[in-house]
Amino acid sequence: MEFTIRTRRPGDAGYIAYRHAVLYEREYGLDKVFEKYVLAGLLDFLDKPEGGEIWLAECAGKIAGFIAIVRNNPTTAQLRWFLLEPEFRGTGLGRRLMETVMEFCRQQNYQQVFLWTFKGLDAARHLYERHGFFLTEEKPNNTWKHELLEQRWECSLVSESRPV
Repeated sequence: MEFTIRTRRPGDAGYIAYRHAVLYEREYGLDKVFEKYVLAGLLDFLDKPEGGEIWLAECAGKIAGFIAIVRNNPTTAQLRWFLLEPEFRGTGLGRRLMETVMEFCRQQNYQQVFLWTFKGLDAARHLYERHGFFLTEEKPNNTWKHELLEQRWECSLVSESRPV
């Protein structure tokens, strides 16, 4: 499969929120509060996009996935809104999107990147680990689904401070 990766265009933020709401309800049973959470984050990003970016991958004119980096502070960024459409999983697209955001973070001179996810997204976890992320926190979050275990993953871009 041939993929093109591009940056955000008008209308993409709404589509990202829509696909998160639909897919995460179907695959993980998250409720409608999750859609509001995704929308709120996207609206914040649209108001203050400095130091961040959203990338979308397309295949034959169809959006196959997306990922974003949001500036948290001058030295720290957050990876957000990483989603691959089911038919494009296992194609190497996730790896390409991760490489894109990590290179962007290095160009922006971020020292650390973190993300929030939840337990059970094993394919994503493997991608995070391959790119130097490690689990730093787990906590229950019953906001979107009962007994969901939310996880924070971090990656240091300053090699001497990475754990052994």
